[in-house]
Amino acid sequence: MAPTEKSITVVIPARNEEALLARTVEAALAAARALARRPGAHLDDTPVEILVVDNASTDGTAESLRALVLGAGVRLVGCGEPKAACARNLGAALAQGRILVFVDADTLMPVDALSRIAQLCDEEGYEGGFTGLSSLEGGVKAQLWWIFWEHVRALPIARAKAMSALMFVTRAVFDELGGFHEGRTLGEEWSILAGLYKKRPARFAYDRTLTAMTSSRRMELQPFGYARVLLQYVRVVLSPDADVRYSDAIRGQAA
Repeated sequence: MAPTEKSITVVIPARNEEALLARTVEAALAAARALARRPGAHLDDTPVEILVVDNASTDGTAESLRALVLGAGVRLVGCGEPKAACARNLGAALAQGRILVFVDADTLMPVDALSRIAQLCDEEGYEGGFTGLSSLEGGVKAQLWWIFWEHVRALPIARAKAMSALMFVTRAVFDELGGFHEGRTLGEEWSILAGLYKKRPARFAYDRTLTAMTSSRRMELQPFGYARVLLQYVRVVLSPDADVRYSDAIRGQAA
């Protein structure tokens, strides 16, 4: 039997993520099977492909996926550049789907995520957007952080369309807007999300009926991490040419 034609591609960039990546991919697999209404199906029998882009990992990231690659049909490719934007763009270049879903390696999509994204794009006419986010680890500070961002991201401002741990865009819009900004570490998604919101705000979806669980480790594992990350975002918003760099020390860890 020929593989099912792919309408959705899930792209997961991963650099030194052996501790968290398998859970992220398993969640994406569950969402693919829910869309196909075929529990336990191989990806060949769903309209979804899952593409993990290992961007210059130095740990066991690739090895952590061996069973899922061999048994479930997950695709694993390498990217020589350590930047997540480069990995996402490479994944998009290799993708077969007309809808591109980008999920961070430390983020668990809900089981109905791909079904809802397909509905938003194919039935309701949206061209891109993102979902709600909540803390994977729990804790008061982390929960307050994501509640704060829930309100910020709803503001009618293009650069408020940030924190894109789970986002989607049609292939046509991705090609129109030029993909992720490879010169940035923070705000690399603005070329797509802010670009779409500026051009066609009615086609941008912030769907809070979906909530992805994402790690708060960037804030939890740095001294004064919540304040530091907030100031970094403020800096980039106020100065478009500013950028930040993250240490690899927090990769592959849970908060």
